[in-house]
Amino acid sequence: MKLFFTFAFCAMATLVYASDVAKGVVGKVIKVEGSVKVTQIGSIKKNTLTVDQNIHKDELISTATSSSVVIKLNDASDLVVDEKSSLSFHSEQEMEQTEGKVYYKITSRQAKNALKVKTPFSIIGIKGTEFIVDADKEDASIKLKEGLLGIESIKEEFELYRKKVQADYEKFLSSQTDAFEEFKNAQVKGFAQKTKAFDLHKQNTLSFDGNTVSEKAWSAEDDAEFSRFENMIR
Repeated sequence: MKLFFTFAFCAMATLVYASDVAKGVVGKVIKVEGSVKVTQIGSIKKNTLTVDQNIHKDELISTATSSSVVIKLNDASDLVVDEKSSLSFHSEQEMEQTEGKVYYKITSRQAKNALKVKTPFSIIGIKGTEFIVDADKEDASIKLKEGLLGIESIKEEFELYRKKVQADYEKFLSSQTDAFEEFKNAQVKGFAQKTKAFDLHKQNTLSFDGNTVSEKAWSAEDDAEFSRFENMIR
């Protein structure tokens, strides 16, 4: 009898999920702080977002100063849209972050259901991972705590500087201060990788300045930022 009820519950949950997907539902609001608005893409009418409200495809979420929203996707992935940020949902597999900061904690997915996030500086391909994207024009970055990300340029090739080159440069600079410009021009530029796409591995960060991308090692500040977001979804 217990087995029967377990099977029935799972079957009902599957039907509810399928029904939501059919209606274009991609997730639900779990928590709201401050002023958060939802807009149908292509419309100028903004509505206030509330707890337990469904999020549908073709909707844009935007947050005001000192505001944030926690969203749980249909597959139990968690998103936190931080203050002064915008995130639109094109489908269950495609999102677009146009500004601000968003924390992503994505459950493991098969390749055919892999999530893609478009930003002003790249397209990010995800299977299952935990990361933060800051789309601020002056300080754009991606911080990856767990998993693997595929980074693809939406414009020209990236000029990619891996963190080992940065470390070698700092080491050289500390011992050869007078040769600063010579090393910078003759060596560091020579080690830059020209590429349209590359992988970012866990415990690394990327900073973007136009098409120049610098990979950096993990820091205590990165841990603190992830802890802040993780506390928000608890």
